[in-house]
Amino acid sequence: MMARKSKIITILTLTFIMMLTMVVTSTKVAMACTSPVGGCNYEFTTNGVTPSYVGVQSEITNTMTVESYTSSSTNWLSLQYNPDVSLVLQSNPFGGNWIQAVIAYYVVTNPPGGPLSTVYAYFVLQVWNLWLGLDATLNSACSVNYVINNGNPIPWPLIPGGWQAITYYVGSNGEVSSVYEGLYVPGYGSWGISISISSSCTNHWFRSNVVWAGANGGSVTFYSGGSGVFYYCSNVDLYQGPLADNTAESSNVIYTQMYNQGTTCSMYQDFQT
Repeated sequence: MMARKSKIITILTLTFIMMLTMVVTSTKVAMACTSPVGGCNYEFTTNGVTPSYVGVQSEITNTMTVESYTSSSTNWLSLQYNPDVSLVLQSNPFGGNWIQAVIAYYVVTNPPGGPLSTVYAYFVLQVWNLWLGLDATLNSACSVNYVINNGNPIPWPLIPGGWQAITYYVGSNGEVSSVYEGLYVPGYGSWGISISISSSCTNHWFRSNVVWAGANGGSVTFYSGGSGVFYYCSNVDLYQGPLADNTAESSNVIYTQMYNQGTTCSMYQDFQT
């Protein structure tokens, strides 16, 4: 779990749980990208050292308000933790597991989304089977869609002081054993779950990036003026890796370089709309 905060008050350990059908986020064969914006961001890496955990916490500084969506993503937005697709394919070109963790929001009232809106919030784990040169296949038996707050809407979460956290936990064999996802809405509440991953569904931890995006292959555009910080944390030193585009979704969120590299829990990165 991220060392910087300890506000999560509801923890559920899951081996398998499916609540509601949610729009799907997706992967694609990693494409070269030159600007850290939308689905393209710098990856965070341990430089080959096997970690026990690697997490990121997104904290909102200035409110993020949605201007529009592409049609396939209408009212959906997401925070995605995406392993490097190319490295997963290199590890097993005949069917490697790509483990994607997502915190997703569906706007219920006052779309497209802002301080007067309410949302359904989901903690999502998706395991995709990647085949070199072919489309990815979602392994539904390994995947989890969990709607928080007993299925009730929550206030707009992307306000100052709000945060979302995703952490991958890694076993001694180097494979991901579980994923933690957490969310805090100031003045309202916090939630968190730990999702266990079976040996048939897992893979090694690969360098990854985190991005703001739409869903279902679409994109979300925010009004200017929103901002926040990604805080990275691990038991081993973290560094900035290459730019990569590991998802089919996108946004207009712009990311900076990573600061305080070569530290365990002090590396961070700013973002703005």
